[in-house]
Amino acid sequence: MIKNLNNWLDQYILPWPVRFLTHRFVILATMALLIPLLAFASKTVLVLSINSYLNTMSVAVSSIVLLYATISEIRQKQIAEMQEKRAQEDHTHVTAIHTLVLETLANQHQEIEELKQMLAAMQGQSYQPGPLPEKVNLRDLHPRGDARFEADDTHQRISRLHNPSKPELK
Repeated sequence: MIKNLNNWLDQYILPWPVRFLTHRFVILATMALLIPLLAFASKTVLVLSINSYLNTMSVAVSSIVLLYATISEIRQKQIAEMQEKRAQEDHTHVTAIHTLVLETLANQHQEIEELKQMLAAMQGQSYQPGPLPEKVNLRDLHPRGDARFEADDTHQRISRLHNPSKPELK
């Protein structure tokens, strides 16, 4: 319910104060009010009225800036999480493809060795197949090792970005 209310406010209500306060004429008029503030310093009611308006504008602008900075930070965090998730999915996919390629190469090597053995048998010679190439551990190839493959690796890395006091593990 709160999320729906926030979305409704963001879509229909909050853009109006932003449009009003960031309009060039409003900015110029607000700056122009500094002149009567100095020129009519002896008129207490006028000075207090202008000062109240300027204070209200100051609070409104700073509140809007803070709100949009917070919204921007939340969106940036969501984008970073989506990009990290996508990178993790791509990494898993590439790792799976690499494993398939290694298995295919091992099968081809075994078939070639069997063909060599058959050719040697047809020629009446003996042939000893060579050893299969050693399988490469893909997790050892990554600079961060097994830590890259942990399920909560993404959340740990993002939390370290937002909390730099925790050192990143390599």
